[in-house]
Amino acid sequence: MVVPENLNYTSWLTVKQMMNKHFIVIHPSDSLRTVVQYYQDSRLDTLPVVDTDEKLIGVFPKKRLYKALLDGSCLDDPCTPYIVNEPISVPCDLCYDEISMVVRSSQSLVDYVVVVDQQGSPVGMIGTAEYLRGSQKLIMTSNVLLESIFNANYEGIIVIDNNGKILRINPVAETMFGLNSAEIKGLHLEFVLPDLKIFSNRSRGIKQIIQTLPVIVSQMPIIADDVQIGTKIAFIDISDMEEMARELEIVKDLQTSLDGVLNASSDGVFVSDISGSVKYVNESGCRLIADNAEAMIGMPIKKLLTSGVPAEVSKNGIAEVEICCINDRNCIVSHIPINEVIYDETQTVGVVSTVYLDDNRLTEEIARKWLSLRQQVQYYRDELEKRGNSFDNLVSKNSGFIKMKKDAHRIARSSSTVLLTGESGVGKGMFAHAIHAASPRANQPFVKVNCAAIPESLLESELFGYAPGSFTGASRKGKIGYFTQAHEGTVFLDEIGDMPLSIQVKILQVLQDKEFMRVGGVRTQKVDVRIIAATNKDLREAINKGAFREDLFYRLNVIQFNLPPLRERSEDILPLTQVFIQKYNEILGSNVVGITQAAKDALLIHSWPGNIRELENTIERAANYVLEGEIDIEHLSAQIFQFGQQPYEPSSYRSILSDVDKEMLLVALKKAKGNKSAAARLLKMSRSAFYEKLGKYNLS
Repeated sequence: MVVPENLNYTSWLTVKQMMNKHFIVIHPSDSLRTVVQYYQDSRLDTLPVVDTDEKLIGVFPKKRLYKALLDGSCLDDPCTPYIVNEPISVPCDLCYDEISMVVRSSQSLVDYVVVVDQQGSPVGMIGTAEYLRGSQKLIMTSNVLLESIFNANYEGIIVIDNNGKILRINPVAETMFGLNSAEIKGLHLEFVLPDLKIFSNRSRGIKQIIQTLPVIVSQMPIIADDVQIGTKIAFIDISDMEEMARELEIVKDLQTSLDGVLNASSDGVFVSDISGSVKYVNESGCRLIADNAEAMIGMPIKKLLTSGVPAEVSKNGIAEVEICCINDRNCIVSHIPINEVIYDETQTVGVVSTVYLDDNRLTEEIARKWLSLRQQVQYYRDELEKRGNSFDNLVSKNSGFIKMKKDAHRIARSSSTVLLTGESGVGKGMFAHAIHAASPRANQPFVKVNCAAIPESLLESELFGYAPGSFTGASRKGKIGYFTQAHEGTVFLDEIGDMPLSIQVKILQVLQDKEFMRVGGVRTQKVDVRIIAATNKDLREAINKGAFREDLFYRLNVIQFNLPPLRERSEDILPLTQVFIQKYNEILGSNVVGITQAAKDALLIHSWPGNIRELENTIERAANYVLEGEIDIEHLSAQIFQFGQQPYEPSSYRSILSDVDKEMLLVALKKAKGNKSAAARLLKMSRSAFYEKLGKYNLS
């Protein structure tokens, strides 16, 4: 069967596909005897005649051979007098076209028409038999295609003749009305579907109820040679659409009620989705921003509230409160995650940001207390950071990391720029603090700037400050930037891979010339700072994408330290655990004395995608649950027991312990590349004990 390449039936079949390729060409110099032999070999009624270049110049029909013999010609005479010159020919790439094929064949004086290529050379012969075979293939192909379209149609279809009797019904209509094609074929449609109203002419989109099913009915006549031979009736089931319409009305009613409640509030309400785009703003929010809701829908919430906190809330699902300056108004803003249960798992799908305006005493009291608490928290954070800012506090037993600390301690004495790379949570901030603490600048400011947390519109003024009255809302006294604050000290540019290109130019100027210009300023300012930059991104890839300047990268990459992830320094997991236990005993007033062997094994097996930060959070969580005694396996987060993609169900202590123990052996063997003695040393076990455990879990 011919397989169509497209739905244009005239291109499904070409002459080349239908023609007879078994033919022999005749030359004018051939004798009649040769022609007789050719006819016997080819079994055709007509043969093409070609010149010395194999180009078609005529044909020699079998009728001409009979005429030559009747004329008394000898078999050895040349055939030239009996050649039919200027014959009808057909190009081989001609598509199936009934009119052109029939016309060309009828115009020919011979039974067979020669098929030629683009150069005019014969490539085949075609006659009635070949044409009929091709037509049969085309009809079969067309029938298969039409049948597939009929059965795969989304609509239910019933075809009736002019007397109303059913000729065809597709599977959709069978299912829709509970019919069977074999049982109803030939029956009158009024008998099968008495509820159906049939019209005498064409009709479209008429709603009817048939067998209690709401449907849209369209009726189209089937025309052949300007005569109607039947009718096609199509049905679309709209029961689902009506249900959706009812649900939509309910949603619209709820939306109206919600709008009324939110617009009655004096506080500004902004709803954003997981990507940070605004989806809803109430009337108070519109007045606060001084814009209409339509203009704000789709805008980044970060731009409206000049805050990156909603993005953090959408990531971690933890509510946050902050103070934002919106159009010169200090406002308390709460960011509450919108959670939804998807496949039995709670996921954050958006954030509700409520702006409490400073129009009443209660709001002012809340702001005062919140600022007081924020200052206290910042004080304790600063105190903790001061106690952990040296290389001695970077606990490690990993030989590679120990060497990295020694190298960093050595270069700390210089003012060269340092680039710290590594995954999120590996301790790049502490490493930068340690370099600063070991440098001659230790007694000068260490200013940390999170380039990803500050909106692009504010980043330049935060880094370099601004001159008095340089823009609307600017302080009349101006403002000094982070670089000025860090004069003679260190600026730590965290997440520098997220720094906008427009700011990268000014950072490059600071690195090259040790000077910059404030926003709205008229002269440059000199500054003496050491820059330590950090990123968890591949800056070379960012350069290729045009998101990071190549010249800035080489200026930053004077000295680079790539901090390894915690999974590559597993020998540091337990020592770091002890450090965090001591830290949170002091903070929480708890009395955690250690960690059980089962919990240790679980910590050693976990891959720590969040690195040291994740480990610290794990110990902080456990310390909140334990308060005193040892941290056990039930005090650890369920995430610790997710090996690969299959989470462990903590059904019992012993089953968890057994799984962790077995996984620990497999990990050790993998790290030791199958060397059992080396694996035993990694686990600080004797060989006999190691082999005993291998036998216990059938791992030997």
